Amino acid sequence: MKFKNLYYLIFASLLLVNCESYTEDLNSDPNAFTVAASDLLIGQVQLTFIQHMGSNNARYAAVFSNQMSGGDRQYLTLNTYSPNRGNYNDMWNDTYTQGIKNSQIILNDESAGGTILGVAEILKGALFADMAALYGDVPYSEAVDPEIINPVYDSQAAVMAGAISSISSGISKVGSSSIAAGYGGNRLSGGTWAEAGNTLAARYSLLTGDYAAAISYASNGISSTENDFVSIHGTSLDNRNLFYQFAIDERQDYLIAGDAHSVALLNGSVARALETPGNTEVYNSYFITEESGRVILNTDDGGRFSQTSPMKLASYVENQLILAEAKFKTGNEAGAREHLNNVRADLRNQYASQDGFPDSDASGNVLLKQILEEKYLALIGEVVTFHDLRRTRNFIGVPNKPTGSTGASDFPQRFLYPQSELDTNENIPSPLPEFFTPTAAFTSY
Repeated sequence: MKFKNLYYLIFASLLLVNCESYTEDLNSDPNAFTVAASDLLIGQVQLTFIQHMGSNNARYAAVFSNQMSGGDRQYLTLNTYSPNRGNYNDMWNDTYTQGIKNSQIILNDESAGGTILGVAEILKGALFADMAALYGDVPYSEAVDPEIINPVYDSQAAVMAGAISSISSGISKVGSSSIAAGYGGNRLSGGTWAEAGNTLAARYSLLTGDYAAAISYASNGISSTENDFVSIHGTSLDNRNLFYQFAIDERQDYLIAGDAHSVALLNGSVARALETPGNTEVYNSYFITEESGRVILNTDDGGRFSQTSPMKLASYVENQLILAEAKFKTGNEAGAREHLNNVRADLRNQYASQDGFPDSDASGNVLLKQILEEKYLALIGEVVTFHDLRRTRNFIGVPNKPTGSTGASDFPQRFLYPQSELDTNENIPSPLPEFFTPTAAFTSY
């Protein structure tokens, strides 16, 4: 695993400590770092954020959301709603130890610059909010206290509120700083950190049902597709698109899309809520149909999951659809239609198809379904789609996966607390919530 070398390093460090009295100051090097600088640590936080939003979490969410399918071995168990707690160990630990903890170290650094502090607060808040959305109650108030071995679990609502507050605080610090300017390395692209932060705050405000806050944040969010907050990828082995790495370099045939609902919507097997002749173009960007009829991810050059394809972390399309839904839910159907049609116009430009994505003139629940279904297809492979289906009580009617021997009839409601947490933290919730038990924030819509 990724952290084997870390364990060796920790072990070696302990040996050195035991010998410290014999070698103290023997080979002191005034140029050697004893504490990593915050402008270096922020790069690790960014990498963790990319991993959280685009690696295992995103793939699991895509299968549970019926946007993709498990095709082999471990992923077959995901496809039949039979996950193992051990599967979540790395996902949980990486987010807390590499992302949240390092962001807090930066925030404790009195020498850190304002932009670095702001970026750390934005990413820390987004990671906490996403963990709460995925798992429910999670460690928060005591999560990064080095003196506490068994942190308490805070309520999902408290974590989400604190996380959004952290993002907002970060926005106030970053000013007009550009994402592409670096601040930890050239692994991210987009407009400004403030724009990206506002879209993230809008995302999590929407998850809590605070539509007024979602509108307020999104009104200052990502303003164009050119300003999408994305991770940058290349052709080197360790820098490739994370879906490409998994589907081609690591686990071929594990992740496919054969029986996925997204495929059925895009190939015409299931009618769209909003007529979309351009579905073929969208389908071809995401998927490939092999001669055998099997549907796989499009990892070819130009495909959505190619080696060098950027991964969206927050986007103009998401921002517009947040505004569309939030305005609908607050009684402004005209505004909701306007934002949905902004997305349709963006699709016409993206696919150079003036007739492929006609505007909506719908109202009532038909309009709401069009908004939510557009988001479901526009954000294929993004964790937020799993959040949306659960918080809206599956308003758009995505069918369940084949459930095999589980006999489960409900839609997946949460990630499972990892086995590592069950084994080590005495404060883990008891009784343990089950896979089909809704989190507190997502029980009605």
